[in-house]
Amino acid sequence: MVINLLILHNNSCPSLEPTVQRINEIIEENNLKANLSTKLLKNDQEAKNWEFSGSPTIYINNIQFEPIDSNLYRLENCRTFINDEGGISPVPSKNKLEKVLIKA
Repeated sequence: MVINLLILHNNSCPSLEPTVQRINEIIEENNLKANLSTKLLKNDQEAKNWEFSGSPTIYINNIQFEPIDSNLYRLENCRTFINDEGGISPVPSKNKLEKVLIKA
């Protein structure tokens, strides 16, 4: 089965490239079949339509990875994730992403 990944992003936050690199590493290391695409959002309405809580927002097979319980959707938000040590990171945890992608 092919995994469909979509990364939503804005031009304000620097986390797109490290996130793409991390996902590509996981795909390669686990011999996964995946289609990875990115989408640059252009305005607050698009952010609201996509439930964009910040850049990067990752969808795996149309399900948001680690959704944030919020109704504040703005284009210029930057996203944070909880890393494996419990701290905050602008890039998702490799371990958490890997677990989800292997199950997808």
